[in-house]
Amino acid sequence: MSEPTHEVHGSSFWTGRSGLIMPAVLAAIGIFLVIGIADMDVGSNTELFGPRAFPWIVAITCFIIAALLTVQIIRHPEVPESMLDEEGNLLPGTASNWSATGMTIGSFALFTVILEPIGWIISAAVVFLGITAGLGNRRYVFNFLVGLAIASIMQLVFSGLLGLNLPAGVFGWW
Repeated sequence: MSEPTHEVHGSSFWTGRSGLIMPAVLAAIGIFLVIGIADMDVGSNTELFGPRAFPWIVAITCFIIAALLTVQIIRHPEVPESMLDEEGNLLPGTASNWSATGMTIGSFALFTVILEPIGWIISAAVVFLGITAGLGNRRYVFNFLVGLAIASIMQLVFSGLLGLNLPAGVFGWW
């Protein structure tokens, strides 16, 4: 059961619906995956769970979650009580944390730029560090080391168990 929504006086349709950004991002990721699947060159692979199966599962999941989130957010916009005065009007100066949003999006953008030249392990550690810093954690060295550990485990799983090679980057020089 969802929490009751507050009637906000003098608000627009978009008040309390900034969360629609997330379904838009999920839909964009789904579209990106579908385009990538269409561009895959896998030959005459007729296996049920070939190289296209997992991206299709992820793309369809992105579309389903985006649709469900969109319906939920439109039907029940969330305006935190801290943004309202006693009469239900929006308080001046209440806004989103754009620096955290920018740092998180910037981390993903940096990841896409440095993935090929630097490699998976270091790039994934950097994006982990950037996201944790964007969310407010200031333990930079610890977060980077945790990112390195997680990326290394993922590298082992992808290469050892699935036979897929993630970009080696600087580690490929040796």
